[in-house]
Amino acid sequence: MSIGGRRTGIILAVALTVGILGGNNLLAADQNTVRRYPIPGQGILELNTPSSWQDQVHRQQEKMPHTLIFRPASGADFEITLIVAWNKKGEKGFNSADTIRTKLQEESKKLMGKIKESTIPLQGIKGTNTTGYFISVTDNVPEPGEYRYMTRASVGVGTLLLNATILHRVKESDTVKDALSMLRDARQVAK
Repeated sequence: MSIGGRRTGIILAVALTVGILGGNNLLAADQNTVRRYPIPGQGILELNTPSSWQDQVHRQQEKMPHTLIFRPASGADFEITLIVAWNKKGEKGFNSADTIRTKLQEESKKLMGKIKESTIPLQGIKGTNTTGYFISVTDNVPEPGEYRYMTRASVGVGTLLLNATILHRVKESDTVKDALSMLRDARQVAK
């Protein structure tokens, strides 16, 4: 083998090693984690989220809904507020698709005039264990530092109702896709 051939072989080996290691780092950044949140008297809520998301749990009182807040590891590209409610009053259809659709349609009407959109399409979310809807809107005149885009989503999972507000700076955000996927794949399990 000539020196030129040996050099080419070494360069290829280094390039393959860098490519493999770099690829593994990219895969690690995209990995998801199943996070488990105990909900008093309701078992455990499991959410499959990107590993890089930071979470905070706020519990006002034991019998009040939990609030989960998700943010990026650094920066302020998005903020997701997820309110986890359960049926304390025994309301029929508390977290049904029809109830969720009606509530989001009412919310859409209240937003008109404050947003750029003249119509707000209601889009479905259907998972193995969940059913719900979401809407996406653009703030007419956001204040400096405020989020320009908002996606609101509600899904029923088991005995729970998950109400999410996703604030984001980029219209076609991967964060929104990840958050909607998190809601679609949510599970309620016994302790």
